[in-house]
Amino acid sequence: MTPELLATLQSALGENNSHAEKIRRAVQILAPLVPFSVETFSGLGDETIMVVDQLIYRFTKMQDSLGTRFLPAVYALLEDDDRPRPFLDILNRLEQLRVVEDVATWQFFRELRNRLAHDYPESVQQTIETLNLLHSGIERFLKLYEVAKAACVSRL
Repeated sequence: MTPELLATLQSALGENNSHAEKIRRAVQILAPLVPFSVETFSGLGDETIMVVDQLIYRFTKMQDSLGTRFLPAVYALLEDDDRPRPFLDILNRLEQLRVVEDVATWQFFRELRNRLAHDYPESVQQTIETLNLLHSGIERFLKLYEVAKAACVSRL
């Protein structure tokens, strides 16, 4: 393992551990309010909106970090191959190694991330549906990270 790969893994682990911790806290705070409806969402106070924003921010940042830094580095570690590869090839191999549950799960969360990143005020219903989907699936997303993290840590 190269020093660069080790540094990338350590940095990505620190970053994603922080995101995961803050996601868990936001989910805990929001749990009594979910699933959202248009009425309940429209009536949220500023403090609660800040928690929703924190959940969205941390989820999108973590999803991006996993895809651009962490999972490619885990692949490089497990396969002893740091040559650039298409991300779909990396995902498929990590699925074979049982580091990623399945590629469809990753794609589901990528789609949620994209929907949240392109939030428009006139599409409140879509935002609410996406937030409800995120809330119902967030443990699965965090488990995806924990499995990949365990595979990484066991090799470090």
